[in-house]
Amino acid sequence: MNVGLFIRVSTLDQANNTDSVETHIERGKLYAQSREWNVVEIYNLAGVSGKSTINHQQTSKMFDDIISGKIEAVIISSLSRLARNTSELLEYSKFFEEHNASLISINESLDTSTSGGKFFYTLLSALSTYEREITYERQIASLNYRRKQGKFTGGMVSYGYKIVDAEVVINEEEAPVRRLIYDLFLEHQRMSSVARELNNRGYVTRKGKPWSDTTIRRLLKNTDAKGVRRCNYRGQLTDDNPTGLKPQSEWQYLPCPALISQEKWDEVNAIIKDQEKNSKNKQPLNKRVHLFTGYLKCDKGHKLSVITKSSNYRCKACKLSINKDDLEEVFLSRLKKFLISDEELANYNQSNQQELQLKIDEIEFSETQLEKLEKKLEKLIDLNLNGEIPTKGFKKHYEPVYVRKENLEANINNLKLELKKLEEAKSSFDIIANKSLDFYNNWENLDRGEKRYVVESITNEIIFDGQTISFRLKQIAPLSSLELGQNGQQRGTTWWLGGRPQKLLKSTWLKAKNWP
Repeated sequence: MNVGLFIRVSTLDQANNTDSVETHIERGKLYAQSREWNVVEIYNLAGVSGKSTINHQQTSKMFDDIISGKIEAVIISSLSRLARNTSELLEYSKFFEEHNASLISINESLDTSTSGGKFFYTLLSALSTYEREITYERQIASLNYRRKQGKFTGGMVSYGYKIVDAEVVINEEEAPVRRLIYDLFLEHQRMSSVARELNNRGYVTRKGKPWSDTTIRRLLKNTDAKGVRRCNYRGQLTDDNPTGLKPQSEWQYLPCPALISQEKWDEVNAIIKDQEKNSKNKQPLNKRVHLFTGYLKCDKGHKLSVITKSSNYRCKACKLSINKDDLEEVFLSRLKKFLISDEELANYNQSNQQELQLKIDEIEFSETQLEKLEKKLEKLIDLNLNGEIPTKGFKKHYEPVYVRKENLEANINNLKLELKKLEEAKSSFDIIANKSLDFYNNWENLDRGEKRYVVESITNEIIFDGQTISFRLKQIAPLSSLELGQNGQQRGTTWWLGGRPQKLLKSTWLKAKNWP
């Protein structure tokens, strides 16, 4: 009789050298030889899980060989090597019976060609499933016990945390960025603005990808930042439950180190909840938000907003107001002056190049100092090994130098990030400047969303004190000679509007636009 060998060995058994494919093959061949059978095919499923084997490529090949008559029986070491659930084992049994083939298990002395073999096959299949379910119940009980003890039970931890010795601890490299996300959201109150700001600063996610508003939302709403880690909230994915979320009554919350205060987390999530509540009945943000909402502030730091059916930005606390059309015209006029004036462009390029060179020089100087410190550390180690510095006093000499080296390395990394941002800013500005004239001449034809995007791209904030407007722009916009101090640092551009702020008209700023 021609037979095949069905071989399945777990990856763990192979790694631990407790079992091997070769052992099962040799055992199957010896068994076939004792019965004077011919082994004509070997079906190797090494490393495949026993949860489900019936759809594997090697299994399909075995079925085809049985149907074609190439083999008449299949030898396995034990039933657990074939499958570990009753339904699949019974499917195997049915297939062998329908095609008049035998399934022989060496450990269980099982041959399905006999009625007794069929009975034991079904019985042993049930016992195998029972054993698996008992093991699963024990695992669940162990997990629940560890959760009650506040211990980590597996899975991923969110950005800002890591696992050390089965405990959730703060990831000191990621934590500053995770905290920054909350601060940026309180400032901008928009997920996309936070993501764009992080990307502009050169930060990436744990997987090295750019930040997105979806990722920002998930991290902002995650309770672990305030010291409460959610667990046991996901189960198996099913047709009835495609998300895999368990009922909230089964969720568990365990303590973990906090990254921010409870008050800050509550403040951020109150804003998110309000935005989600109102978003269903409102237009998209770029359609309903006025151009300078969130950027226009009074000199006391309060934000000015446009009340419904009003044409003015107003500060509720200071009672200041300014016409929104007037502000847009002043903004556009100043922006055009930035981008069209040859003198402005020359001043910007000169200032930008000087700042780039200063940053490069600082990095080179720091790297030279780092090299000296590394040599000094090597020398101290050699002196210690040669007995010239006793081990007892070695730490006093070595530690201060090592701390300076670590601080210098961190500073060099920060300087390189700053240099990269400066280079990117210069590159971004060159692109904008080359297209600026046509773009801003076409300003009136842009929709509100496009205008808002321009404001977000180049504006840090706009300060209004009732008489003057100060534009504080980002580095991608050129620096005016009026904005450069003696140290080359950027200052705000101030416009005197004159008159009472509540009564400003277009004619007012047109007459005053050439004032200092």
